Amino acid sequence: MRLHPRVIPAVFRLALACLLGLAAARAQALTLKVGIYDQKPDVYINANGQPAGILGELLNEIARREGWTLQTQACTWADCMQLLVSRKIDLLPDVYYTPERAQTFSFHHVPALHSWSQIYALPTNSLRAITDLKHHTIAVLAGSTQQDYLHTTLKALNIDAQLVPVQRLEEGFQMVNRHQVDAVAADFYIGELTARDYNLNSTAIIFQPTQAFFATPKGTHSEVLAAIDRYLSTWQADPNSFYFRTLDHWRSPSTPSTLGRDAAWIMAGLASLLALVLLIVLWLKIQMRHQHQRLQSSERRLDAILDSVDAIVSIKDPGGRYVFANRKLEEFLGIGPGEIISRRDADFITDPQSLSSIEQSDQAILSTRERNVIQQVIKRPNSTDSRTLLTMKAPLYKPDGGIEAICVVATDITDRLLAEKTAHRLTFYDNLTNLPNRRMALERLSQQIERSQQDKTYGALLQLDLDSFKKINDTQGYRVGDQVLSAIAERLTHATRERDLVAHTSADEFVVLIDGLGPEQHEAARTAMHIADKLRRAISGSALTVQNTPAFITASIGLTLIHAGSQDTDRVMREADMATQRAKERGGNQAAFYEQDLQAEVEQRLWLEHDLLQAIGTPQLSLHLQPQFGQDGHVTGGELLARWMHPHHGAISPALFIPVAEESGLINLLGAWTLGVACDTLLTLQALGETYPLSINVSPKRLMDPQFVEYVHNMLEQKGLPGNRLIFEITEGVLIQDIQAVTQRMQALSRLGIRFSIDDFGTGYSNLAYLKRLPLYELKIDKSLIQDLPHDTDSIAIVQMILAMADQLNLRVVAEGVETEDQSRFLFQHDCHALQGFLLARPMPIGTWLQSVRERRA
Repeated sequence: MRLHPRVIPAVFRLALACLLGLAAARAQALTLKVGIYDQKPDVYINANGQPAGILGELLNEIARREGWTLQTQACTWADCMQLLVSRKIDLLPDVYYTPERAQTFSFHHVPALHSWSQIYALPTNSLRAITDLKHHTIAVLAGSTQQDYLHTTLKALNIDAQLVPVQRLEEGFQMVNRHQVDAVAADFYIGELTARDYNLNSTAIIFQPTQAFFATPKGTHSEVLAAIDRYLSTWQADPNSFYFRTLDHWRSPSTPSTLGRDAAWIMAGLASLLALVLLIVLWLKIQMRHQHQRLQSSERRLDAILDSVDAIVSIKDPGGRYVFANRKLEEFLGIGPGEIISRRDADFITDPQSLSSIEQSDQAILSTRERNVIQQVIKRPNSTDSRTLLTMKAPLYKPDGGIEAICVVATDITDRLLAEKTAHRLTFYDNLTNLPNRRMALERLSQQIERSQQDKTYGALLQLDLDSFKKINDTQGYRVGDQVLSAIAERLTHATRERDLVAHTSADEFVVLIDGLGPEQHEAARTAMHIADKLRRAISGSALTVQNTPAFITASIGLTLIHAGSQDTDRVMREADMATQRAKERGGNQAAFYEQDLQAEVEQRLWLEHDLLQAIGTPQLSLHLQPQFGQDGHVTGGELLARWMHPHHGAISPALFIPVAEESGLINLLGAWTLGVACDTLLTLQALGETYPLSINVSPKRLMDPQFVEYVHNMLEQKGLPGNRLIFEITEGVLIQDIQAVTQRMQALSRLGIRFSIDDFGTGYSNLAYLKRLPLYELKIDKSLIQDLPHDTDSIAIVQMILAMADQLNLRVVAEGVETEDQSRFLFQHDCHALQGFLLARPMPIGTWLQSVRERRA
């Protein structure tokens, strides 16, 4: 037959598609490595090295139809399971499904073989019920479900029987035959075939209906499992299929026909056999009735066991309804037997937090599908009594892998926790003061040393020894002494932070452990001394009332710093103790450092802070004025400089007391006093006809104070002074802070008329781009750059550069520290606007300067 020319291309495309489909099918052919343990008639390896037995033949047929290649791997049952876990085999037949195995392996859905387990024994051993296994030895396949089931059941029923694991089930039959064990547990198909070989009988003990599957490593070969399901579901729907022919073959092996002349005798024999079978069936029914009664008895016994255990045991369905609860849960909820079945927790638990905790933990099991152990605080219904429960919740799985229920086992640990808390308190706390004791103090000190070594930060240990406390005990008795210690503990607790440790370490001794003192030693030492002085005043600042009588107590305090070099707790404790002895030797009621150089520095710092606060607003503190001169010799301005004449220590350098004022916060008081004096001086000069501005130093903290702009505005209004008569000198250090915030603050002050000068210019870090953005009026060249003029080439270059830059930015320049005519001549020759220094005038009291102005005017 000839084809039309238009049909030929279509036929060609169809043939090509078929060829490609065939090639794709061949490309998808699988090679499966199958693990097989000798378990006739279920599965074994035949003489050709191929799978055999019921499941082996089913797998061979599926593989033939699907085009799979099967490679067998002989192994014991335990080895086969391990090979499957480690993914060294792809498929393992004859695996019974359990929820635990479903966590590790993948199963198909249609069971390949339905069976049950049975006990086999010698004809002389009559075993009729599971309770008859008492004092018997039973061989089981190691790692099998029969082993797990019998172990659990025998233990629950308190039956004293011994399970003997074997690697091959046939070994168990051999052991029974040799009288080495009393019985063997096996699958029905295997048992019926093997028992005949070893002259064993099946007993009436039947248990654990099972379903055999093919298993793959978890998450692998889903297409293989799907194909197995497809064939099994099709075959099992057809009584004449390959599946049922295979089962019939292994259940009833074919034998040559004996029908003929002896047919009548055979038929008679079969009739007799049928009658015998009917008798056996009747007997089995009787046995099943007895077995049912025994199972009911076992169930009652199991219920009794679950009701007697000291734990709450329950089972809920996924909707939260109870399907089982033991007596312990009913007692916890205060309800009668059986009232909880088919009801939810919300029907009993009224406390919202308790109910939320239970429901959230249930939902976590359904979501994660994993066992969970948590600690819950549950308030009992109609009661204020809360109990702490250690709760284990686990999912119970259906054969298809879905969650069938949630098993809950909860133990009340309230009393145990209370006992542990009491024991902990007795171990780590002092009964008298309720403070941590020496043991806890040493543990926390060890942790603080480790933290300091890691973070390179400082902490401090303070040891407080009550002065003359022994005299109180001797004269007023130990009861009064105990009251004093309790009162001291309360004062120390109130005077420290919550994070600090206050401990009572011996009869009249306390320690305080402080952390977070920063990375700088001197700053840490000053802070620690402040805390020590605060604690000393907390103890001795007011009288204690003991038995309606005032009592004054003082304490000697020893301090030592904890740092990266601290060795161990013993060393740090010894240092604090030595410092405490030093404080006592100096008269008591004071604090002393172990580090003597720190002691001197801190003592100086403390009296400087204290005396400076007293000096502000008194004649001790004064402002001196140092004038600035232009090239024509006229005064162009002046700088006000703080001076402190201490009544005992004489003149105190600003380089010493200004940093103390900065760090202690006294700079705000000092700055306010300086601004007030500057305004008054400007008003006096104005009355004398002098209109040049005056400069005062403004600290970075003062400048960035949120209230500073408003304070300056109010001062100018109060004094009636224009702001352009004041120049605020700031250091270059201000410019490396938050430049945006600094700029906004300076602009706000500029709107009041205030002008700004950068003091000590040339010694710090100045970004030229920042200088252009800031509302600057003046630069003051630092005296360190002036002192080597005009002979040092580096100083010449730097000063010339500053003057040229200032000229470009239209800024006024003042040179500080001018002491020679050569310096003055050089600076004026290079267009410096004004000079300030000893060559021209030394700083003098404001009154002296005003007097000279009056004389000049006169």
